Amino acid sequence: MKNNYFVLFLLFTFLISVQYTSAQTFDGDWQCAYATWDSPDANATGTNTVNVAVVRENTFFALIGSLSRPVAYPIGYRDATDSTGRLGYFGYQPDSLEVYWTNPDNGFDNVYSKRTLCIAATPDSLAYITSNDEYHNILVFQMDADSVYSSKYRMETGPDRIHGITVADNGYVFVTTYGADTALATVRVFKGIKDDLQWSESHIASPVQTFALPDPGRALDVAVNDDASLLYVANYSARKVYLYTGGPATGYSLNNNFSFVVTDTLLVDGTKAGPTGLAFLKKNNLLFVSVDSYGSGTYDMGRFYIVNPNTGEKLDTCDIAQWNLETFGVTNNRTDGGKFPTGSGYTSVYGIDVDPAGNVYTPSYNGWTVEKWVFTGQLPTIAITVLGIEKVEGMSPDNFTLAQNYPNPFNPSTTIKFGVSEQSKISLKIYDIKGALVATLLNEADFEKGNYKVSFDASRLASGTYIYRLNNGITTISKKMTLIK
Repeated sequence: MKNNYFVLFLLFTFLISVQYTSAQTFDGDWQCAYATWDSPDANATGTNTVNVAVVRENTFFALIGSLSRPVAYPIGYRDATDSTGRLGYFGYQPDSLEVYWTNPDNGFDNVYSKRTLCIAATPDSLAYITSNDEYHNILVFQMDADSVYSSKYRMETGPDRIHGITVADNGYVFVTTYGADTALATVRVFKGIKDDLQWSESHIASPVQTFALPDPGRALDVAVNDDASLLYVANYSARKVYLYTGGPATGYSLNNNFSFVVTDTLLVDGTKAGPTGLAFLKKNNLLFVSVDSYGSGTYDMGRFYIVNPNTGEKLDTCDIAQWNLETFGVTNNRTDGGKFPTGSGYTSVYGIDVDPAGNVYTPSYNGWTVEKWVFTGQLPTIAITVLGIEKVEGMSPDNFTLAQNYPNPFNPSTTIKFGVSEQSKISLKIYDIKGALVATLLNEADFEKGNYKVSFDASRLASGTYIYRLNNGITTISKKMTLIK
């Protein structure tokens, strides 16, 4: 009998281990390092802070914008803390303030910024803002020693309202049209300021790529990886984030194996949340998704998720509403006259960005502040595998199969073939010899009947024996592979 108990104990321990590692390993917690003051004193944004864009750690742009009032301008923060870092002087609680973008090389070239709701920043201290003026410009500002000033760059995007924006490392600028709950939004891709003189001359150029989202809804943000081969778009109305693969020069295709859907709903009144912002941590290949009820005045839903970039699996959560509740006792109040150092008090998370070290920055729209979130452990790194999935033409399989990887042994890449005999949700995961999950290639992705092959890049892993495991919801097949460096 003791032996049976021992076997059961080992089985239970193994199941707990697999369940824990299958969500990837996050060995710490998220904590608010600071929130900029909300007070008429120095360092306050002074009004609705709708978004944030990071230049480097503790140096960022806070975007002033409102869903109801005419306020629209960026504020720079350098080496910020809760009480220091703001550049320039801005009045507290202005009834209206929509600044002019003025070309420093041509005083007649100016644009009155309107309904600015999204912003992106680059390491050279430039801020790209979506402005819904007459021509729906992307306005580019420069952070200087004492304030934020207009640059000579802007680009007219056309007649449609714009919202989300990001800038790739290769300079390409991605912007989303806003869409509507019943209309399709689009993504437009423009050459960057170093590759297209029209940013500083005529300010008119055709996008190199334009495509519509698969579902109607408001496209609130967009994010890319380092070379823009992965493109993520947040559809707030559909409560989804999409993944497109490809490139600015060749075009993009929707990847149906990626699935991220927001299910957060308030039990009290049924208020639903959706994705409001996106950020991609290039060093670790992690996607950050801010989630809230956009413009509803609800303070109990704001949070951000850390997401597997290949599958859409939610790996970890920072519940900002819960942080405020535990800190202040409510989710819509900040003590110490708006100067409590580590919390906005008003949960309204309408955007997100991340610095190269993995620290996260979120705006509090109703708290009139920017918060910095730090992780107490070490963030995991996830290999990008989503670019290597291919259907193999030929006879359709009669059985669920998994082939031996080839080459094997390998360094650093190998190919895994498998057959799907009927429509299934397929998971393909890689474990080390001790049973710890090291990579998720597929996570309950929809596959039709057919043969497939997946490329696996193990350049970030150490030499050794690994187990790859294929599951269709009913059957699991496992095989071993050997990495030799």
